[in-house]
Amino acid sequence: MPRFCISVPVGAWHPLLEQCLASLAAQDADLEVALLDASGDERVRVLADKYADLLTYRHHGPDDGQADAIASGWEHTEGDVLGWLNADDVLAPGALKHAADAFAANPDAAIVYGLSTICDDDGRVTGYHWNVRPTADDIMSTCSISQPSCFFRRDALDAIGGLDRSLHYTMDWDLWIRFHMAGYRFAFINEVLSLVLWTADAKTGGFGAGRRRELRRLLDMNPDKASRRAGYIGFITHHLYEYLLPKAMRRWIWRRDISGGAGMFGWSVSGDIQTDMQVPLFHYTEGGTQEIVLWTDAEAQSVSVVANGVECRQSGTEEGRIIFNLPAPMPPASVLKLGVRNCGNAALCIRGISFSGQSSVG
Repeated sequence: MPRFCISVPVGAWHPLLEQCLASLAAQDADLEVALLDASGDERVRVLADKYADLLTYRHHGPDDGQADAIASGWEHTEGDVLGWLNADDVLAPGALKHAADAFAANPDAAIVYGLSTICDDDGRVTGYHWNVRPTADDIMSTCSISQPSCFFRRDALDAIGGLDRSLHYTMDWDLWIRFHMAGYRFAFINEVLSLVLWTADAKTGGFGAGRRRELRRLLDMNPDKASRRAGYIGFITHHLYEYLLPKAMRRWIWRRDISGGAGMFGWSVSGDIQTDMQVPLFHYTEGGTQEIVLWTDAEAQSVSVVANGVECRQSGTEEGRIIFNLPAPMPPASVLKLGVRNCGNAALCIRGISFSGQSSVG
């Protein structure tokens, strides 16, 4: 089994940081973790002390940016497979085991990557990282790999010159492009390996001058003019759809599959479910959780929920929410395979799914 090294750069305190570290501590893998803290926030130091046994290397103090911090973490560790998590990224239970198995099954692959689910600022799972593809063939025109769900061999990284420390927004996509141009093989894992926060406040949510310059630099590396132009249009329209248009207009566009609205596993980008959808859920909060909340505009009687193959009992409704009891409390560091069935005639819109009602396991 390979030894993983995961860098965790922290530019500012984030409430998800403890879930991030707990998700690493729960992995069944040979693992080194480097925590690079430039926040100056005492809460990060307190968490670092709590997870001291997890950390191979920790640094508190200024750095030269996120990419510099990530690369510094790798330099202070010896693992032969690398990756990084931001403070608001959370690994799925068993993610590194899936990655190790993929490397073993694909010894000629330098990069393995999988799927991600996404959540909002309120912790509700709102869908999948919709742009991830089971092939990296279009990597020159779009970033079709979710960075927290991607892992790569150290020797391949060294061969292409390492992480570009001058980049502030696109250091991940730059890596995927350079791996691709160097002829390295990518292997896809059809499993959710991480949960990623999508928020307008995130660096990749903005479209300021600095990010535009970096995107143009990478797109200009694409020798195919038509593909390069499609990439420019894709990033502009994504920002327009995701952050500028009213929600009602976004859903109108997505429901017509104008911008890749088909989605994954029965859950469309608009949130609509025609018949059945599936999504894995997980958490690392102490104790167990007994309830699932669907945030929806549907009538209560039009939905059924199955958790790990067992039908759940509906326990209540409130405006915009339907609450279901799980068959048993869900402990931390486990995966709940949730299925939602639309029992009505019209499309059902699920705007998010969250846990509720903490209770102790057993």
